[in-house]
Amino acid sequence: MTRQRIRILILTGLLSIGGTLVLQLIWLQQAIDLGEREFNDRVFIALTEVVDEIQSMRGDSALVQPVRQQASNFFVANLNDTLHPFLLESLLQESFERAALSVAFDYAIYDCFSDSIVYGGRVGGNHQEDIRPPRFEQDGHYFGIRFPNRRADILMSLDRWILASALQLLVLGTFVFAIVLVLRQKRLSEIQEDFINNMTHEFKTPIASIASGAQLLLRDDVGQDPESRSRYLHLILAENSRMQRQVEKVMDTATLGKAANQIAKAPLSAVDWVQEGTDAFLPQVLQLQGQLNVHLPANAPPKTPNLSGDRTHLDGVLSNLLDNAVRYRGDAPPNLEVTLQMKLGKEPQWILTVSDLGIGIPHGHVKRIFERFHRVPTGDRHDVKGFGLGLHYAKTIVEAHGGHIQCQSQEGEGATFTVQLPAHG
Repeated sequence: MTRQRIRILILTGLLSIGGTLVLQLIWLQQAIDLGEREFNDRVFIALTEVVDEIQSMRGDSALVQPVRQQASNFFVANLNDTLHPFLLESLLQESFERAALSVAFDYAIYDCFSDSIVYGGRVGGNHQEDIRPPRFEQDGHYFGIRFPNRRADILMSLDRWILASALQLLVLGTFVFAIVLVLRQKRLSEIQEDFINNMTHEFKTPIASIASGAQLLLRDDVGQDPESRSRYLHLILAENSRMQRQVEKVMDTATLGKAANQIAKAPLSAVDWVQEGTDAFLPQVLQLQGQLNVHLPANAPPKTPNLSGDRTHLDGVLSNLLDNAVRYRGDAPPNLEVTLQMKLGKEPQWILTVSDLGIGIPHGHVKRIFERFHRVPTGDRHDVKGFGLGLHYAKTIVEAHGGHIQCQSQEGEGATFTVQLPAHG
């Protein structure tokens, strides 16, 4: 599947699911508003019936102001005279039952003669100590009804809508997760394709050299000449060894995860590790007419901590960093700076930096160069060989030693790799 099709799939899916979710939320909000309006209408009807019944019981034909909603969960009904609280409670329960209002409520009666709320209580729900509704600045008697759990009751009545919205969110999350997996699989597929192309290119050259050398040895004029025969035999052996090293590198990387858990650590001198590693690499740099400047700590304190690690794998880390600095030098001779220093403190560390003045790394690839098989594209140039395994190997080994490796680079201005390894006394 091409990237364009994946983008279209993602966009279509997000628009479809996102649009459905927006509609679902709009419908849910409309259902909540409708539920609130229906609840308010039932309360108005029930309280109006209570007021009418009280007036009828007293034979009072005087008009009173209608029921009013003072807050989202508080209603007030006016009376012409005081009222016994138990009678009011009984009338409220009967009227609410007829109106299908099975919710808990607080009620209180205001007596204008004493200017006080003479009684307050809760019907249904859990009893609370302080349940008195607020008072209002008005003349005359009135009783107030408050619904403490009104919002929760409305939401409970909309459980199906809420469940549908939750399922819609789950579908959206599942879709996003699936898209992430598809993109990750796409990237792995591209990495695999690049790796196969690189490996094919790497093996193609030695195979062609071996085939050419063998064909030349079959010629009578070459096969009978000891000097030519020896030269071509050495060529075949060298190319065979080169191909064997490539195969071993791939196999080592395949088992790198297990090897990282089986690091054989032993005390070693960090100064000797860097000194010996750079000394071994110096002839290759000089052959290319380059420079390799090494800066090591001089006159270290007697109690300077050593490095604890696997010398073989640490040599591989340093060799990979130096080899990359040489291979990505561009058209100029290699110019390398290697610095080792001790960072003292609560957790002392050895800090190794390997800098070069080569072609550098494009900004978009700096964070990905430690990924397995990742290589920076070089366009039509194929002068830099490799599988994209060296820096991944270095990162794995450094982290297995409890350290950290990072890179700073600008395209055309070289790169600097910094390795931090914990020191041990």
